[in-house]
Amino acid sequence: MWRFGWKPGRGLQGTDLEAVLVSASYGTDPLLRSACEAVREGDAEVGATLLVETREDPEVRAYQAEALGRAAVDRPDEIAELVQEGADPADAMLWLGHALIARAVAMPSGGADTAQADRKAFEAALHEARIPLAESARLNPDDAAPWSALQTVAMGLGEHEEREQAWSEVVSRAPHLYPAHVTRVRSLAPTRGGSAEEMFAAAGAVADTAPEGSPLPSVLALAHAEFLRGEQRRLVREGNSAYITSMAMGRLHGDAVRELFELAQGWASAAVPHVRDVQAHHLFGWAFHRAGEPDLARWHLGMVGRYVCDVPWAFFGAARAEVALAMSELGVDPRHAPDVQGPTGTGGPE
Repeated sequence: MWRFGWKPGRGLQGTDLEAVLVSASYGTDPLLRSACEAVREGDAEVGATLLVETREDPEVRAYQAEALGRAAVDRPDEIAELVQEGADPADAMLWLGHALIARAVAMPSGGADTAQADRKAFEAALHEARIPLAESARLNPDDAAPWSALQTVAMGLGEHEEREQAWSEVVSRAPHLYPAHVTRVRSLAPTRGGSAEEMFAAAGAVADTAPEGSPLPSVLALAHAEFLRGEQRRLVREGNSAYITSMAMGRLHGDAVRELFELAQGWASAAVPHVRDVQAHHLFGWAFHRAGEPDLARWHLGMVGRYVCDVPWAFFGAARAEVALAMSELGVDPRHAPDVQGPTGTGGPE
């Protein structure tokens, strides 16, 4: 339950907590993390075996494909070779597409002198990722996962028509697929050519229509993070100092916080275990910390175990450092947090 009125004692400093935290990029399920480690060490067959078991669950399939793709970021050729060894080509192409997306995201971004070259390399990598993803979608027409990934590709390339097609395809197959709605909200952000009105309308609509117990309402917190990131970039472009920018950004307040509270309370009171629970807790935890609601932020960040999600913390700095600082301020000690074993149980607010 949410521990209202609880006052933290003296705990670890943010710099101490950074060493305790681990990235959730390879998932939070021990089996998946073990498979990712095996893939990183060269055992691609483990990943292929895991994906076979996800065909009837689009949420788990998309989640595992993302994590395995990051694990194989330096081994795309080994994934392609699996097809020659008898692996299901639809599974392998889905995995390969995610590995190529991960490679694109991991590309270095240089300064002003190399920005154009970096952008061209990034776009070339995304175009390369599209090929196996489109093949996976062709081979398994009922699968929503490749369309969700193709939506990410289109967002990265700034392709409006392709983005809308992928969005239509994915929601026709899996209308409540979490990563598809996350990408949808992010693709409509003002920083990507959308508008705040479009972005908040999309986030609000999915929050209102999400199945009971789904973590989907957390995408409204994501919309707030995307909006604030855009405002921060605007202020910096206008020549404001880091201090002035920080002061001008302010907090979430008023109706926005009340709406987020109601959504978080509704989710927590009826939560169904979900592979994206940790991600949702980070989104709500960030929002309530930003809003100056320490009890709510403390509860949500106390539910993530030792795991760090880049979104939304990386919008405003190094994710691990941002999470550690927030935990330190709130008195959350991840060493004493409950273990996160795949989908997390949340319990209900009091």
